[in-house]
Amino acid sequence: MPVSVPELMHEPDPARAHLALLTQMIEDISGELALAPLLDRLVERACHLIGADDGLIGLYDSDADVIRTVSSHNIPPDQLADAVPRGHGLTGYVLAEGRAYRGYYDQLPSTPRDAPPGMYVIGMPVHARKQLVGVFGVGVHDGRTLGQEAQDMLALFARHAGVAIDNARRYAEETRRAARFALIARVAAIGASGPDLDSLLQQAADAIHETLEYPNVDIPLLDPCMPDTLVIRIRGGTYKQLIRHEDRLPIDRGIMGAAVRERRTQLVNDVARDPRYVTPPGVVPPAAELAVPILHGSEVLGALNVEGDLHFDELDRTSLEIVAEHLGVAIVNARLHEESTRAAILEERQRLARELHDNVTQILSSMSLITQSLAQAWRQDADEGARRIERLGELSRLAFGEMRGLLQELSPDKRPRQRPRGTLEQRLVPLLAAMAPDHVRLVIRTDGVLPQEEAHEDAVVRLCQEAVSNAVRHGAPSSIGIRARLSQDRLLLTIIDDGRGMPANVRRGMGLDNMRRRVAELGGRLQISPRQPSGTRIRAILPRADRVMP
Repeated sequence: MPVSVPELMHEPDPARAHLALLTQMIEDISGELALAPLLDRLVERACHLIGADDGLIGLYDSDADVIRTVSSHNIPPDQLADAVPRGHGLTGYVLAEGRAYRGYYDQLPSTPRDAPPGMYVIGMPVHARKQLVGVFGVGVHDGRTLGQEAQDMLALFARHAGVAIDNARRYAEETRRAARFALIARVAAIGASGPDLDSLLQQAADAIHETLEYPNVDIPLLDPCMPDTLVIRIRGGTYKQLIRHEDRLPIDRGIMGAAVRERRTQLVNDVARDPRYVTPPGVVPPAAELAVPILHGSEVLGALNVEGDLHFDELDRTSLEIVAEHLGVAIVNARLHEESTRAAILEERQRLARELHDNVTQILSSMSLITQSLAQAWRQDADEGARRIERLGELSRLAFGEMRGLLQELSPDKRPRQRPRGTLEQRLVPLLAAMAPDHVRLVIRTDGVLPQEEAHEDAVVRLCQEAVSNAVRHGAPSSIGIRARLSQDRLLLTIIDDGRGMPANVRRGMGLDNMRRRVAELGGRLQISPRQPSGTRIRAILPRADRVMP
């Protein structure tokens, strides 16, 4: 009977169906880089093409020397073994022999007792770059068998599976590398983000957990006061949620302690077999731990510790060692910032103490001298008493003004102090006139002195204030002379008095030290010497610093 064209068009063509499945398999391999879904589709299509009832793909774990099942089709979960050792069952046989097997499953060595009876199987090694990477297995039931054609077809699938596994692993490896490069860049940015050490380390621990998905992260530091003890208060991942308190671990215990003590990375992929492992209270022990010492030069600062259930490898080790180097620099920088902050605070306190001594204290000292003589002066001459009271008022106003300026500098919304108004002479005359008693003749000469930078004029005022106060309190002078003048490149200040002078064994106090420090900070020098026939001569030589007028 002749066959019509429509009947021919609808007639099944096994070769065409096989070609379509192979084409789809190749498209899957070229378009999918995630290993698990790709292997699932390969197993399913291989079973359909070969006509098998079920199948699986297992990958070779070289560390444990087992085949780990990663994908299956139509096999009940209770009949799947997660890991098959060498020589056991179909995949273990292929692993041990390194070649394909076709035959009845129950004729294999070391098969499970509950294996389906009469099952006929093909096991095919999967190679990539001439190395065994896994095993492809299929099976049929109900008395059916599989021939050489099915074995050849499975060998073709195994070759494509090897390509797929190699590509997926390369992609996964590059993805892992990219994630670690991203982590290194992120930690470097965190290290430069701010000086607060705990905040910096917490951000780093969170970044390590989020970027690399390590379940547990610890960043313990050595206790500066007890260098044989690690202080653990920075955590990431599960430990951050479960452990809210600070722990202390001697460096002679634990894998972290070994990393610090030996100054080298500790990579342990089976903590259950390592007696050094210390399980934190209330947590489930992980499978693996990687502890990297945090070093800065020859100094050990602490450790970077991660834990998880997957094995760590050299990429984990190398990348975390780089992260630890960044953390070491960040820790040292943060501590240097803390030290510089403390030094700056100390320096500011010393400056304020100097200002209080050289200005407010000297004014108060003059007020004290006046008050001591006020009652007697009033009894002897009411006009003299009134003059001294007026001077007390002037001094008190000066003291209050200086105190307000200092308090303004200490306020949270610190604003720059307003520059004192007037020329150098206009600043010196009222201040020193209020401090010197009426019987002391005060001569101030600043002719030809151009306005100088604020620091230089302040230094001149404070030097004169200290010198006058010291002379009045200790020298009993009848006159004090002050002269400031400019040379081509210097500001010269001379202060002389005709009092008793300084004793030979005078003890340097805060006032004299402050005078020398003020001059030295401006690059000048101070000379203090006796004056003939009596009194003291103070000479300050400062660099000239003409003020640029607006």
